[in-house]
Amino acid sequence: MPDLPFTNDLPYCGWAALRLLREREAGYARRVSEGKMTQVEASHQIAVASALVAEWRWAIDPATPPFPVDHPAWRPFGAHQADIMRQLRDTAAWEHRRAAAAPASAPLRERALLADALLWHQDAPDACWPPIIHYGLIARRKPSQRYVPDPEDEPLYQALGLTLPPLARVA
Repeated sequence: MPDLPFTNDLPYCGWAALRLLREREAGYARRVSEGKMTQVEASHQIAVASALVAEWRWAIDPATPPFPVDHPAWRPFGAHQADIMRQLRDTAAWEHRRAAAAPASAPLRERALLADALLWHQDAPDACWPPIIHYGLIARRKPSQRYVPDPEDEPLYQALGLTLPPLARVA
């Protein structure tokens, strides 16, 4: 079975996770002020999105510290796997509804495909670590297995706050 679109484009997926976080930060403040969401719920959802971004930063940049041990094993990046999955399922469903409502919109179709890719990378079969975590662990042990960034990915790495030029980090 072929891979879903974008599942092999790790920097773009990481950037999509960051975009999701930024949109939540901007939109939830408005929803709280309008009384459509509580501050507690908004803070929780932003924390979950932040954990997802932290996972992606960790996974695609071997220069970041080893696997985080300062959080409990069931939420190493600051959120429960179940919460991240729930948020990504909701996001993917929402993005697909938006794309279906505007079938001629290539950007909306792409957003739906990116949401699917994020969900695919997070879906942990049989309560194992998600594929993105497995990737990060393998990339640290076997440099030959690391994603090799393309120079055009540099803006994505910079947006994620990864300070070293991507090509210099590849072993």
